Amino acid sequence: MQKYFLIMAAAATFMACQSNTSNTQTTTDSAADKMKEGVEQVKEGVEMKADTVGAYLKEQKEIAQAKLKEKRDELDAKIEELKKDGSKKSERARKRLEEARDDLNKTMEDVKNSTVEAWEETKKGMDKSLKKADSEWEEFKRDFKELFR
Repeated sequence: MQKYFLIMAAAATFMACQSNTSNTQTTTDSAADKMKEGVEQVKEGVEMKADTVGAYLKEQKEIAQAKLKEKRDELDAKIEELKKDGSKKSERARKRLEEARDDLNKTMEDVKNSTVEAWEETKKGMDKSLKKADSEWEEFKRDFKELFR
């Protein structure tokens, strides 16, 4: 009978150890699965954030390029008018407008190639180019009042 109790105790101990190992393994697997799931969620969040930033930058670039193109087109139209005039005064004005237009073209290229990190600096350059073009435009209008009657 003692042998029987000893065998039963050994079997119970063995079963308890097996059950405990199984629970520990299940708990470890569950924790690992939760960690893996959390990492995947963070990864998806980062990818969504990157997509959002990329979409925002693309939209900002398109808006900036539209503004620059509009100003450039205005300058191009006036440059063409000045070419027809042929006077020294119109030639000087045309050259200044062409410089402003070339500056806008360079800025358009900068906007096109800008990265997220450089966007703020690119916007400052764009604002400077637009102000310069506006200044040249205002001076042109003062010099050629007869065109704007």
